[in-house]
Amino acid sequence: MKILFWIIFIFILLGYAFRLFLRYGLPWLLGKMIRNQQNKYADFQGGGVNNQTQKQEGEVKIKTNKQNKHQHNSNDDEFGEYVDFEDVD
Repeated sequence: MKILFWIIFIFILLGYAFRLFLRYGLPWLLGKMIRNQQNKYADFQGGGVNNQTQKQEGEVKIKTNKQNKHQHNSNDDEFGEYVDFEDVD
């Protein structure tokens, strides 16, 4: 009979420990994992949101490769094929 009470006591104790883990431990663990993934993503993107240069609204910046631009003008047949089409009503 004494062993049965100990088994019931251990199950109740494990149940409360599990509930405490779900309430406090799991959110802490998930938050830590999410922060870790956010830091990895920010490092991959080049420093995160705080290190990005701030642009004014409406500012547009276009980067072109001048070497490729000159090559396309001299080699138009490598660029692609022109297809003529008609509008159908």
